Amino acid sequence: MNKTTIRIVVVLSLISLISCANYDGRSMKGKNPTDTLDVLVNPDSEPENEEKFSDNIDENSGKIVDQEKGEVNPDLDPFQGIGSDTTVDMETLSGAIGEAASYELTFPQLSETSSDFAVNGAIQTIADRIYLDFATEIAEMSAEGSPIGTSELIGEGRIIFNNGHLLSVLFEGLTYWGGAASQQSWADSLMVDLSNGQTLTAENLFQQEISIDWKEVIATKSYELLVERLGSEMVWDEGLIPNAENFDNMLVTQPGLLIVFDQYQVAAGVAGTPTVIIPWVDIAAIIDPQSRIGELVIAGGTLESSN
Repeated sequence: MNKTTIRIVVVLSLISLISCANYDGRSMKGKNPTDTLDVLVNPDSEPENEEKFSDNIDENSGKIVDQEKGEVNPDLDPFQGIGSDTTVDMETLSGAIGEAASYELTFPQLSETSSDFAVNGAIQTIADRIYLDFATEIAEMSAEGSPIGTSELIGEGRIIFNNGHLLSVLFEGLTYWGGAASQQSWADSLMVDLSNGQTLTAENLFQQEISIDWKEVIATKSYELLVERLGSEMVWDEGLIPNAENFDNMLVTQPGLLIVFDQYQVAAGVAGTPTVIIPWVDIAAIIDPQSRIGELVIAGGTLESSN
């Protein structure tokens, strides 16, 4: 039994302590659940938190709106690449954990790719992980025996780049902890090679055996852009130390590399999950020319696919 299986068994065992029944009739929900792994949802329940989440979305663009300023975050525009013929459907992972919590996560599932099963499995893995982390927290809070109110997890995964070769998916949402006076913003991300379903990381994008350290370059550029947006007095240097962990939420978009920081990582909590986009021209020197983006960025200065 591997570690992931053990973790799931432990979480489900803990959740059973606070659930009303061992099985609540949840099943797959979606327009076309093609080539996906099992998703547990409650198809008959309407999420009570739907209005809260929609309040943070611009009705015209569907983009997440800055909760404090009421402005659309310019870095989260859906920068779609050119030449993608993939079909996208949305699936939902939702339900309740006894009377302690509810959750709803929507995420895309693709068809018409070279590796539908692997691609969709990789996307769903992120949704499963977000849910399991939330369920674990709820189980631990319940085990402590302290009185808590009802908690909620709401979020979505959406495609922000797809050129038929490489897919970027951004997960973002909010957690309302029972009894807490404020909400928590969170983000997660995934890049996938559509030809084989391989999950891509920084090691697959940047040159590793050159004198220029990609982490140093990304840290410096991110700091400059954050200061430009937030002001130097608002940016926390500690969250920009050049290590891979501080930049694990990075995504390819057409205008540049999108970096999403955790809440409280580089600024005060009021800033939510700050983002920057580093233009490709500023980091061309560290891009691996043999990588999935290198063949597009270096050669043509664009992420549009070649016909």
